[in-house]
Amino acid sequence: MTLAQLLFSQGFGARRECEGLIVSGHVTLDGSVCDDPFHELDPAGISFGVRGEMWPYHAKALIVMNKPAGVECSQKPRHHASVYSLLPAPLRRRDV
Repeated sequence: MTLAQLLFSQGFGARRECEGLIVSGHVTLDGSVCDDPFHELDPAGISFGVRGEMWPYHAKALIVMNKPAGVECSQKPRHHASVYSLLPAPLRRRDV
């Protein structure tokens, strides 16, 4: 897995946005800045940071939500807003 793929899989934005974060020097691996988006790595047990904040790697994520009334559980809603509109922007861009 490349560093850009790792960031994308963790919801840090679209692929190009993740590459931009890396090239701009905003990403660290094990405490050192890494500016190569194509740096190969094994995500198991990795320590990485984005904009000074450390993040754990998660292979999968589970989203639990109590759907409010007046919201549709559809990616193509007909009458009300979609439940997907309630998700944070990085998850909406990833088509969760």
